[in-house]
Amino acid sequence: MDSLKALEADIQHANVLAASIPRGNGEDYLQMNHFNLFRVLVYKVHTNGKSDMYSSGRKATIREFYSVILPSLQRLHGDLVEANIGEENDDNTETITSKDDKRLASDYELERDHECGICFESTTKMVLPKCCHAMCINCYNDWNTRSESCPFCRGSLKRVNSGDLWVLTCSRDVIDMQTINREDALRLYLFVNNLPQYTPDAVFLMYYEYLF
Repeated sequence: MDSLKALEADIQHANVLAASIPRGNGEDYLQMNHFNLFRVLVYKVHTNGKSDMYSSGRKATIREFYSVILPSLQRLHGDLVEANIGEENDDNTETITSKDDKRLASDYELERDHECGICFESTTKMVLPKCCHAMCINCYNDWNTRSESCPFCRGSLKRVNSGDLWVLTCSRDVIDMQTINREDALRLYLFVNNLPQYTPDAVFLMYYEYLF
Protein backbone atom coordinates (compact mmCIF):
# COMPACT_ATOMS: atom_id res chain seq x y z
CA MET A 1 0.00 0.00 0.00
CA ASP A 2 2.83 2.41 0.78
CA SER A 3 4.33 1.81 -2.66
CA LEU A 4 0.99 2.49 -4.31
CA LYS A 5 0.52 5.73 -2.36
CA ALA A 6 4.02 6.88 -3.30
CA LEU A 7 3.33 6.09 -6.96
CA GLU A 8 0.03 7.98 -6.84
CA ALA A 9 1.75 11.01 -5.31
CA ASP A 10 4.50 11.01 -7.95
CA ILE A 11 1.96 10.65 -10.77
CA GLN A 12 -0.05 13.55 -9.36
CA HIS A 13 3.13 15.63 -9.24
CA ALA A 14 3.91 14.67 -12.85
CA ASN A 15 0.39 15.73 -13.88
CA VAL A 16 0.92 19.17 -12.37
CA LEU A 17 4.22 19.52 -14.22
CA ALA A 18 2.72 18.32 -17.51
CA ALA A 19 -0.14 20.82 -17.25
CA SER A 20 2.39 23.66 -16.82
CA ILE A 21 4.17 23.02 -20.14
CA PRO A 22 3.44 25.91 -22.55
CA ARG A 23 0.97 25.04 -25.31
CA GLY A 24 -1.19 26.84 -27.81
CA ASN A 25 -4.61 28.20 -26.93
CA GLY A 26 -7.25 25.51 -26.90
CA GLU A 27 -4.76 22.64 -27.15
CA ASP A 28 -4.65 19.39 -25.20
CA TYR A 29 -2.04 18.33 -22.64
CA LEU A 30 -0.67 15.10 -21.23
CA GLN A 31 -1.87 13.51 -18.01
CA MET A 32 -1.17 10.18 -16.32
CA ASN A 33 -2.87 7.59 -14.18
CA HIS A 34 -1.88 4.19 -12.85
CA PHE A 35 -3.91 1.09 -13.43
CA ASN A 36 -1.73 -1.32 -11.45
CA LEU A 37 1.64 -1.39 -9.70
CA PHE A 38 3.43 -2.13 -12.97
CA ARG A 39 1.97 0.27 -15.53
CA VAL A 40 1.24 3.98 -15.90
CA LEU A 41 -1.32 5.14 -18.45
CA VAL A 42 -0.34 8.30 -20.35
CA TYR A 43 -3.17 10.06 -22.17
CA LYS A 44 -4.28 13.50 -23.31
CA VAL A 45 -6.83 15.81 -21.72
CA HIS A 46 -8.84 18.42 -23.60
CA THR A 47 -9.15 22.00 -22.39
CA ASN A 48 -12.75 21.30 -21.35
CA GLY A 49 -11.45 18.73 -18.86
CA LYS A 50 -12.56 15.65 -20.78
CA SER A 51 -9.93 12.96 -21.15
CA ASP A 52 -9.07 10.80 -24.12
CA MET A 53 -7.90 7.93 -21.95
CA TYR A 54 -9.49 5.09 -23.86
CA SER A 55 -8.89 6.33 -27.40
CA SER A 56 -5.41 7.83 -27.13
CA GLY A 57 -3.63 6.15 -24.24
CA ARG A 58 -0.07 4.80 -24.02
CA LYS A 59 1.22 2.29 -21.51
CA ALA A 60 4.49 3.05 -19.68
CA THR A 61 6.21 0.81 -17.20
CA ILE A 62 7.02 2.08 -13.73
CA ARG A 63 10.70 2.16 -14.70
CA GLU A 64 9.94 4.23 -17.83
CA PHE A 65 7.89 6.64 -15.74
CA TYR A 66 10.64 7.20 -13.18
CA SER A 67 13.61 7.10 -15.55
CA VAL A 68 12.27 9.16 -18.48
CA ILE A 69 8.83 10.74 -18.12
CA LEU A 70 9.04 12.26 -14.64
CA PRO A 71 12.66 13.56 -15.01
CA SER A 72 11.79 15.08 -18.41
CA LEU A 73 8.79 16.91 -16.97
CA GLN A 74 10.83 18.13 -14.00
CA ARG A 75 13.54 19.46 -16.30
CA LEU A 76 11.04 21.22 -18.58
CA HIS A 77 9.26 22.80 -15.62
CA GLY A 78 12.55 23.84 -13.99
CA ASP A 79 13.78 25.48 -17.19
CA LEU A 80 10.46 27.31 -17.53
CA VAL A 81 10.64 28.67 -13.98
CA GLU A 82 14.26 29.71 -14.47
CA ALA A 83 13.41 31.49 -17.72
CA ASN A 84 10.55 33.40 -16.06
CA ILE A 85 12.81 34.49 -13.19
CA GLY A 86 15.42 35.64 -15.67
CA GLU A 87 12.85 37.74 -17.54
CA GLU A 88 11.69 39.37 -14.29
CA ASN A 89 15.27 40.19 -13.31
CA ASP A 90 15.89 41.71 -16.73
CA ASP A 91 12.77 43.88 -16.41
CA ASN A 92 13.76 45.12 -12.94
CA THR A 93 17.41 45.80 -13.72
CA GLU A 94 18.29 49.38 -14.60
CA THR A 95 20.28 49.58 -17.81
CA ILE A 96 23.20 51.99 -17.63
CA THR A 97 25.04 51.05 -20.79
CA SER A 98 24.79 53.17 -23.91
CA LYS A 99 23.02 52.07 -27.08
CA ASP A 100 26.37 51.40 -28.70
CA ASP A 101 27.23 48.93 -25.93
CA LYS A 102 23.97 47.07 -26.56
CA ARG A 103 24.63 46.49 -30.23
CA LEU A 104 25.77 43.05 -31.28
CA ALA A 105 29.25 42.73 -32.70
CA SER A 106 29.44 42.86 -36.47
CA ASP A 107 30.03 39.75 -38.53
CA TYR A 108 33.57 40.95 -39.16
CA GLU A 109 34.30 41.26 -35.45
CA LEU A 110 32.80 37.84 -34.77
CA GLU A 111 34.96 36.41 -37.51
CA ARG A 112 38.05 37.98 -35.96
CA ASP A 113 37.11 36.60 -32.55
CA HIS A 114 37.03 33.11 -34.02
CA GLU A 115 40.44 33.41 -35.69
CA CYS A 116 43.24 31.31 -34.27
CA GLY A 117 46.08 33.57 -33.14
CA ILE A 118 48.66 31.26 -34.73
CA CYS A 119 47.31 30.10 -38.11
CA PHE A 120 44.59 32.80 -38.42
CA GLU A 121 42.03 30.22 -39.50
CA SER A 122 38.46 30.99 -38.45
CA THR A 123 37.47 28.01 -36.35
CA THR A 124 36.50 26.96 -32.85
CA LYS A 125 39.30 27.72 -30.41
CA MET A 126 40.49 25.58 -27.53
CA VAL A 127 41.61 27.14 -24.24
CA LEU A 128 44.58 25.77 -22.30
CA PRO A 129 43.61 25.01 -18.68
CA LYS A 130 46.76 26.45 -17.06
CA CYS A 131 47.52 29.71 -18.88
CA CYS A 132 44.11 30.21 -20.57
CA HIS A 133 45.63 31.01 -23.96
CA ALA A 134 43.44 29.98 -26.92
CA MET A 135 44.23 28.38 -30.27
CA CYS A 136 42.67 25.93 -32.68
CA ILE A 137 42.99 22.21 -32.03
CA ASN A 138 45.37 21.73 -34.96
CA CYS A 139 47.84 24.30 -33.63
CA TYR A 140 47.56 22.81 -30.14
CA ASN A 141 48.41 19.36 -31.47
CA ASP A 142 51.30 20.78 -33.50
CA TRP A 143 52.88 22.71 -30.62
CA ASN A 144 52.22 19.97 -28.12
CA THR A 145 54.01 17.47 -30.37
CA ARG A 146 56.96 19.75 -31.17
CA SER A 147 57.72 21.46 -27.89
CA GLU A 148 55.09 20.53 -25.28
CA SER A 149 54.71 24.23 -24.49
CA CYS A 150 52.23 27.06 -25.08
CA PRO A 151 53.28 29.11 -28.15
CA PHE A 152 52.30 32.36 -26.41
CA CYS A 153 53.84 32.08 -22.93
CA ARG A 154 55.93 28.89 -23.25
CA GLY A 155 54.01 27.37 -20.36
CA SER A 156 54.43 23.62 -20.12
CA LEU A 157 51.86 21.40 -21.82
CA LYS A 158 53.11 18.26 -20.15
CA ARG A 159 50.32 16.18 -18.64
CA VAL A 160 47.77 18.25 -20.60
CA ASN A 161 45.59 16.01 -22.74
CA SER A 162 43.06 17.05 -25.36
CA GLY A 163 40.31 16.13 -22.90
CA ASP A 164 41.62 18.81 -20.50
CA LEU A 165 41.05 21.63 -23.00
CA TRP A 166 38.12 24.03 -22.74
CA VAL A 167 36.05 24.98 -25.80
CA LEU A 168 35.73 28.73 -26.34
CA THR A 169 32.19 29.66 -27.36
CA CYS A 170 30.44 32.88 -28.28
CA SER A 171 26.81 33.95 -28.25
CA ARG A 172 26.09 32.53 -31.70
CA ASP A 173 27.24 29.09 -30.52
CA VAL A 174 24.70 28.99 -27.68
CA ILE A 175 21.17 27.72 -28.31
CA ASP A 176 18.45 29.78 -26.62
CA MET A 177 16.42 28.16 -23.85
CA GLN A 178 13.20 28.21 -25.88
CA THR A 179 14.82 26.04 -28.55
CA ILE A 180 16.24 23.70 -25.92
CA ASN A 181 12.86 23.36 -24.21
CA ARG A 182 11.16 22.74 -27.54
CA GLU A 183 13.62 19.96 -28.37
CA ASP A 184 13.28 18.44 -24.88
CA ALA A 185 9.49 18.47 -25.20
CA LEU A 186 9.72 16.87 -28.63
CA ARG A 187 11.94 14.09 -27.28
CA LEU A 188 9.44 13.43 -24.50
CA TYR A 189 6.49 13.27 -26.90
CA LEU A 190 8.41 11.02 -29.27
CA PHE A 191 9.17 8.73 -26.35
CA VAL A 192 5.51 8.65 -25.31
CA ASN A 193 4.42 8.13 -28.90
CA ASN A 194 6.60 5.01 -29.14
CA LEU A 195 5.17 3.42 -26.00
CA PRO A 196 2.77 0.47 -26.38
CA GLN A 197 -0.71 1.60 -27.30
CA TYR A 198 -3.52 1.38 -24.81
CA THR A 199 -5.81 1.31 -27.85
CA PRO A 200 -4.76 0.92 -31.53
CA ASP A 201 -5.59 4.45 -32.68
CA ALA A 202 -3.55 6.43 -30.13
CA VAL A 203 -1.90 9.52 -31.58
CA PHE A 204 0.08 11.99 -29.46
CA LEU A 205 2.15 14.05 -31.88
CA MET A 206 -0.78 15.60 -33.79
CA TYR A 207 -0.91 18.54 -31.36
CA TYR A 208 2.80 18.99 -30.60
CA GLU A 209 3.23 21.77 -33.17
CA TYR A 210 0.92 23.98 -31.06
CA LEU A 211 2.89 23.62 -27.83
CA PHE A 212 5.02 26.73 -28.21
